[in-house]
Amino acid sequence: MKLPSLRKYFWDTDFEALDPEQHKKYVVERLLEFGDEDAAGWLLRRFSKEDIAAILSRSRTISPKSRAFWNLILNK
Repeated sequence: MKLPSLRKYFWDTDFEALDPEQHKKYVVERLLEFGDEDAAGWLLRRFSKEDIAAILSRSRTISPKSRAFWNLILNK
């Protein structure tokens, strides 16, 4: 990933080796749970709402509070 402002969300990962397409579920889950407004904007530009909603609906790592928030944002 090339966006330096997202590095802080992947503190336990080799950020330079992180490929958003190859690691889509991990990237989406991490940014839905911990991301700020800039991270959310990047996420919504990078992935379709359908892809994000699909990951959100199956994720076991996203908290109930974050899930409820993102369901409102994505109109789900």
